[in-house]
Amino acid sequence: MQYQLEMIGYDAILIRFTDADNTQLLPVIYSLNQLLKNAADLDAAIIDVIPSYQTLLVSFNILTTEPHQLINKIHTYVKQTLITHTHASHHTLPANAELLTLPVCYHKSLAPALESLSLHASLPIDEIIRIHSSTIYSCYAIGFMPNFAYLGDVDKRIQIPRHAKPQAQVAGGSVGIADNQTAIYPKESPGGWQIIGQSPASLNSFNFSVGCQVKLNPISLDEFNYYDQKDGAQ
Repeated sequence: MQYQLEMIGYDAILIRFTDADNTQLLPVIYSLNQLLKNAADLDAAIIDVIPSYQTLLVSFNILTTEPHQLINKIHTYVKQTLITHTHASHHTLPANAELLTLPVCYHKSLAPALESLSLHASLPIDEIIRIHSSTIYSCYAIGFMPNFAYLGDVDKRIQIPRHAKPQAQVAGGSVGIADNQTAIYPKESPGGWQIIGQSPASLNSFNFSVGCQVKLNPISLDEFNYYDQKDGAQ
């Protein structure tokens, strides 16, 4: 597995992996993220580490840190991580990776794209729901808006491209698919993903992070409405 380090501006370093797919890379990204954030000798230097599909962006304190020395230390930690994962028998996330379970209602009134997905995939709606909700997804990145988790990988049988033209308004809690990714909109916003359900849960109570695992639990429309009313009464 190859990687590159490059300066981004004057106070950030980008670690980019170049020859592995996202599934292979996720355990490496997860472990390196934890290692850099918890390294005692980097505590005074690093301001933040932002992991994504194939990169980690390390921002640092330019007033107290000499970039070339930090780059050398980062090289050491990257090589240490790669050696650990090269010797592992298989590429998996650590046992302490958090598992989050969210309720999702797939009722047609909350899922405007479910019927078109059924036609696109040539599968009945019940089978699409079963496939989508039976997968435990990995969080590969956080972006677009705070707490918007890019989850994968969606089963190939139910993958569908995003809308050619984004929708002006997507309800908060909407569950969408875009190719091999699925996601839950934390709040109302424009969006181009194919919406196949909605979660009544407040995503503010869930701490999505790269490497966490997400399970979607199907609920009925009555359960959705009860959940929504209960939250509104609090």
